[in-house]
Amino acid sequence: MSAPETGHLSDADPVRFLDDVRVLEIASLSPTQLGMHLADLGADIIKIEPPVRGDTTRLVGTRPGFNDSALHRRWNRGKRSIAVDMHTPEGIDLIRRLIPTVDIVIEGLRPGTLAKMGLTWSALTELKPNLVMVALSGYGQTGPYRNMPSHGIGFDAIAGLAGIEEDESGRPRMPSRHVYFGALVAPLFGATSALAALSWCRRTGRPAFLDIAQSDAAAFANYAVEEQVAELRSAEAGVVVPPPTPPGDCTPPVPRSTMQAYRTRDGRALMLMTLERKFFVRLAEATGRPDLLAHVPENEYMVRGSTAIDEVLTETIASRDLNDWMRIFADADVPVVPVNECAAVADDPQMHARIEWLESDQATVTMKMPVRSDPPMASPRRAPSIGQDTADILANIDVNPEEIARLTKEGVVRVFRPVDIDTRTYNPSNE
Repeated sequence: MSAPETGHLSDADPVRFLDDVRVLEIASLSPTQLGMHLADLGADIIKIEPPVRGDTTRLVGTRPGFNDSALHRRWNRGKRSIAVDMHTPEGIDLIRRLIPTVDIVIEGLRPGTLAKMGLTWSALTELKPNLVMVALSGYGQTGPYRNMPSHGIGFDAIAGLAGIEEDESGRPRMPSRHVYFGALVAPLFGATSALAALSWCRRTGRPAFLDIAQSDAAAFANYAVEEQVAELRSAEAGVVVPPPTPPGDCTPPVPRSTMQAYRTRDGRALMLMTLERKFFVRLAEATGRPDLLAHVPENEYMVRGSTAIDEVLTETIASRDLNDWMRIFADADVPVVPVNECAAVADDPQMHARIEWLESDQATVTMKMPVRSDPPMASPRRAPSIGQDTADILANIDVNPEEIARLTKEGVVRVFRPVDIDTRTYNPSNE
């Protein structure tokens, strides 16, 4: 295969790697990403939504002029929507009839929500003996926080990843800029483990239940927690001297690093990553500052930073523009990247060459899954309107048109009509 050598992938027809996998998603907000990952890989995702307002994801952060939120356009793409009122006996009966037709059920709600509706684990496996169920929740199926309501940043807060900021009065405040580790990582764990479980269930004919908590995923992402606990356990066993980290502090003291950001002459920022000596030597040569090597012992492979190194580099990097340094360091094989603000990411030449965009509603786009393959993966369809596929999905489980009409009239289901789409477009001048 030539792709690894040339970077060119073949022109084969797009495929859906999971075209033999069907998933029933009963989820809202960040857990819907689990279904997105499987849909991106080609699985058939049947998404259950409340008939009136649909999945709450549609409403979070909706910008003026847009029908749905950007999160909905990404997280619910590739899915089929069936609008069912699960608070009615007939709605639950429809879910029961769907269970035997799927391979995986996603419960992306508080623990026990489906069980309270009569869809217990035993009831589900009676309907589908080799079912995979992924229960993706905030705090998991066990523990004192099990039944507590929660949102994305809370999972990071409990895992030591959120931190706090203080306002002008010294009051603690939520971080103004934050990447939601637990809410992003947990659905990936859910997708990979669900596919592994599905392989096992198909071979054995047995069911599998997966309990995944977003708070657990955040803790897993915070390596400092593991490092501190490991050191404390080793110290308690008398293997090492107890670490100096104060009790309750998840962040061990970190020595100054040669991976640092510096401001360039044009006011932009770049990050140098000269952790190994060979790269630091090239940095010293490329900047014309061989005196930097005086701060680094010749017999050490890893380079430790220092105030003296920082001062020299701060002054030196400020003498040229970002693009000049990028060319100089690329020629010298020095690891460097620009520190991009959000709006500049898509225009960065590397990101521009790699990011692929999928067209979405109202002339918007969503970012394609960052995986390139040979053969290429087929693009998922756009995120659905509420109940867009209700009629087709119900027909596949032998609900006749007359019954669908009755259920629609009684509000048990919602069948999509073209007039349900608001065709307004966003015009900033209207704000």
